[in-house]
Amino acid sequence: MDFRDIPQLIARMLMEVIQTHIPHQWIYNVEPFINPYNGKISYDYSGEVRKMKKEEFAELVRSLGRSKGSRFYCSPLDELLNNVYIDQWVPTYMSNYGKHWVTYCDLLRETFDQWKYSHFEIYDEDGNEVNEDLNLQLDEIFEDFLENTSHEPFVREIEKTIA
Repeated sequence: MDFRDIPQLIARMLMEVIQTHIPHQWIYNVEPFINPYNGKISYDYSGEVRKMKKEEFAELVRSLGRSKGSRFYCSPLDELLNNVYIDQWVPTYMSNYGKHWVTYCDLLRETFDQWKYSHFEIYDEDGNEVNEDLNLQLDEIFEDFLENTSHEPFVREIEKTIA
């Protein structure tokens, strides 16, 4: 495979993520629970997600690159994908923050990694990395995609999925 084709492949993967998962917004929420170790009330600050409305999505798009948190992202596309959630979480195993709500960026990364490991010999059967340079090169292509690809076509695609 020509490595120059990989960004286009990543774009198709992202379109599939968008078309397959309804966009959600993260909402701050404090959830009290009884701590099983001491019997006292503790709190979980993981929040919750709800289906994103058109107005909420439009506000997210308007704020790309302008919010306080924007400095943590390498591009508007990276910021967008890390702020659109799905209705699924994975455990964090962190006290008082038990859920990590899955984002479009998480799904894209997972899809890319599955493709990478199924098409290239990066690890041997014992789990030892046998081609670190290739692994780093492929990861760099992924990061370059996030950093240098316009968010606009993906914004339009997400807008189509919001009721």
